[in-house]
Amino acid sequence: MKKTLLLVIDSLAKGGAEVLLVGILPELNKRYEVILVTLKEDNHFSKEGIICKKKYTLGFTKKLSLFLCVWKLKKIIKKHSPSLIHSHLFYSSLIARMACPVYIPLIYSLHNEMSKNVFDNSKTLAFFEKKTIKENHALIAVSQLVLSDYEQSIGIIKPAFVLPNFISDQFFIKKNKEKDFSFLKEIKLVAVGNIKNQKNYSFLLQAFELLKKYPVSLDIYGEGNDKDVKKLLTEIDKQQLPVILKGGTDNIHKILPQYDLYVSCSSHEGFGIAAVEAMAAGLPLLLSDIPVFREVTSGNALFFDIRDPSSFVDLITEILKNKHELQILSNNGIGISKKYTKEIYLDKLFNIYRSILQKPISNPSLLNA
Repeated sequence: MKKTLLLVIDSLAKGGAEVLLVGILPELNKRYEVILVTLKEDNHFSKEGIICKKKYTLGFTKKLSLFLCVWKLKKIIKKHSPSLIHSHLFYSSLIARMACPVYIPLIYSLHNEMSKNVFDNSKTLAFFEKKTIKENHALIAVSQLVLSDYEQSIGIIKPAFVLPNFISDQFFIKKNKEKDFSFLKEIKLVAVGNIKNQKNYSFLLQAFELLKKYPVSLDIYGEGNDKDVKKLLTEIDKQQLPVILKGGTDNIHKILPQYDLYVSCSSHEGFGIAAVEAMAAGLPLLLSDIPVFREVTSGNALFFDIRDPSSFVDLITEILKNKHELQILSNNGIGISKKYTKEIYLDKLFNIYRSILQKPISNPSLLNA
């Protein structure tokens, strides 16, 4: 008889955590009876893609609804008696830890640097985070950087695991035609990521103001709120920059090979899945010099300083002068990307689940009390 796995996530809007979770639902359902709980109704996935035995929504609207959501989740847990609970993202994990009884093991996943996304704005939230962690809880971080950041903010939690994200199997099904990077006469850059402050697209616009006399263009794939999109479009039009906002897409694996290089100027990232997808597509990477990008790419990229747009301009001019081994970066990137398959991810995830389920729970006291 299958054990019951209860999953909790903020919503099914299309973000990195949501894509990851929905992507493994078929495999999870083969091994477990999956109960899926979301805090909000938002859903950007097809009905066929949401594979689970039962789905609930808690009706989270604002912080004041948190305790009502805890009460609702407790009722769901009592009804289904899961063997394991796994939550994703901050509020889902906070509610899950508060609702989870001490005799059920719980894993909560960290997808970003919490010190920069949550705790920097609220000491109260950091306090609640510390006080809701119990002995029957474990955590998974998408990178060593995310884990280290969390430990500096909250303290060392055991057990803790680093489990990198995976990219779609679509990137490994068809081998793209090898691109010739020698003597590029023009450069078609591509960036992938929703339009928000973290992605730092304003930096690229500043750099492109300095690149007007060079044969370089940029297409950005990602969605954003009207205010952020309008702000970028206004600057692009004002400066007459060769930058196009292409909006969202579900076929990025087909689109990436149309470009020469991938660029990301993020100020911070938890993992950087778009960079791994670009490596799998054979694109050399131009990346902001932040620790997680060096970790995830094994240093296989050309890095620039996001404090100085001229450092990006220098890279572009060097590339046009054929001063970098782009073919080597491309070939190495394809090999590195093979570490991030769904098969490898699932094998590690199921091993974590087994280790947690086998661990005896003896002391329900708060670790940080």
